[in-house]
Amino acid sequence: MSTRTASADDAVIARTHGEHATDPRTSGQLLKRLASTYYLQGTLLAAIILSVFFVPNFATTGNAQNILTQASFAGLVACGMTLLIIGGQFDLSVAGIIGVAAVVTAKVLPATTIGIAVLVALGVGAALGAINGVIVTKIRIPPFIATFGMYNVYLASAFIITSGNVVGISSVHYQELGISRIAGIPVVFLVFLLCCVAVYALVNRTYFGRKLRTVGSNETAARLAGVRVDRVKIIAFAVAGLLTGVAAAGLSALLSSANGTMAQGMELNAIAISVVGGTALRGGRGTILGTFTAALLITLISNALNLLQVQSYWQSIVTGAILIVALVVGGLRKDAVRGAA
Repeated sequence: MSTRTASADDAVIARTHGEHATDPRTSGQLLKRLASTYYLQGTLLAAIILSVFFVPNFATTGNAQNILTQASFAGLVACGMTLLIIGGQFDLSVAGIIGVAAVVTAKVLPATTIGIAVLVALGVGAALGAINGVIVTKIRIPPFIATFGMYNVYLASAFIITSGNVVGISSVHYQELGISRIAGIPVVFLVFLLCCVAVYALVNRTYFGRKLRTVGSNETAARLAGVRVDRVKIIAFAVAGLLTGVAAAGLSALLSSANGTMAQGMELNAIAISVVGGTALRGGRGTILGTFTAALLITLISNALNLLQVQSYWQSIVTGAILIVALVVGGLRKDAVRGAA
């Protein structure tokens, strides 16, 4: 082959590759894939921009810190809820777990150190979560019914421990856990961020995470494959309880008190955050990044509506609408993936 012919062939190949690289169809598919993957992050960014321009007193350091703090408590519980939903489970007792963990911590705090008090909150949360897992797996009660029943048990237990009173927390050092900041960022938010990273690694980088997704996708197939399904479920409930205990410690520190009803409604908020974040209610699939983003998005919207002095019932309508839209978008994304396959 002559040098001229080889050069001509190289030119054709280079031109072909160049045309392929700039193919508008390829670029369009890439943009669609990015939009489908990161639509929630784009929505959060748009919400921030709109709020900065149209919501009075939104763009202040204090308000930003408040959003991060409030998102952290709901987000911690939602991380645990995401873990459970991936495994095909639910936990409607998280508000009760927070109540018990917080009041027990407040009771032991005067007689121990701050570190041990926090460990008590985490231990109580993990233990109560594990109890839920045992009831679901060994007594064979559906998680929706079992955890709703245990919510009432935990709520009553918190009232018994406190005799129906609010337990005050006078320790200044403990209170700082809920209000302290590092470089202007609330410590509770940094804890939330670290927990998200840990749960992401647990779900996506460990053998347990693979088994959890298998159980959530098809429990029967998981059993036939030799997966110890009951153990996986109990561990998932315990980890979710641990994260709920973290939220209990932070929330009681922020409020400087603890009582049985301090987190009422938290369970539904956590489920909403998980679903908006892209976790499939049927199990087997979920994203911790989505949960993290959804916690910020829902808290931001609630904050903006409060600053606009929107009535609470309208806020509930907006939250419900966001949840429905998230389900619709999730369905559309699933159909799009099937179509691409």
